[in-house]
Formats: sequence, structure tokens, C-alpha cells
Amino acid sequence: MAIKQKQVEQKSKLLEVLTTEYKWENLLLGILATLSGALALMIISGNSLLEINENFPVLGQGNNGIIFAWVLFAISLFGLALVIYPFFLPAIPELKKITWPTFPKFLDHAVRTLIFLFLLTGFILLFNLLITTLLVGEII
Repeated sequence: MAIKQKQVEQKSKLLEVLTTEYKWENLLLGILATLSGALALMIISGNSLLEINENFPVLGQGNNGIIFAWVLFAISLFGLALVIYPFFLPAIPELKKITWPTFPKFLDHAVRTLIFLFLLTGFILLFNLLITTLLVGEII
């Protein structure tokens, strides 16, 4: 009786490296995307701190610098979206479980909240006037 051997698939080393998620990968991508977006906005705004010299090859000619800045800004926004997306992914099923209140119930809660805020603001205002009167000696 012969023993069957399992065929082991050879994984591509490149595919393994690209699909491995590293510990600080998202943090690094977020920092780089933020910095590149800030640099792009500095170029777009015409800030004197960061200008592309007219003698610089390719980017210094015509509108190439502005086009480069807009492309860099779009890439940085895409990078930020890639960083932020995994944090919101688990929230989507939870949002589907929400039952929204009817309009009368919403109105009731909104009115109660506003009344509470007005009362709290009045209480703090009275307390402030009392403390000011005790410290300064007169009402402002």
C-alpha cells in the first residue's frame, strides 16, 4: 500500500512579502502621506518656503510643478484613505444594527437636550457672577 504525499504549493516570495502586514506599516504610511500632502499643498499655494526653481529639470518648466503637486496631493489622500479605512471597517456591521428614532421621538430628545444646555449654561453663568462678585467686589 503506497502512502500518498500531499502536494505542497510553492508560494511566490514576492507575493508573500507583499501580503505580509507589518506592525508599523500603517503608521509609517500615515506619516508619509501627511507629509507629502503638506508639501503638495505648499507647492500649490505658492508658498515662498517651497518653490520649484524654473531651472529644475522637467518640474520647473511651465505648469509641470503644479501638475506634480496635484498628483502628489491625490496620492497622499489615497494613502490616508488606506490608513483610515481599516479602522472604520469593523464599524459598518455595527451601523447596520442601529434603529433610528422616529421624528417625534427625535424632536422630544432634541428639546430636552436644549433645555438641559440652557439650564446648565445659566447655572454656570450664575456661579461665575457669584465668584466674580466675591473676588472683585462688584458685578461687571
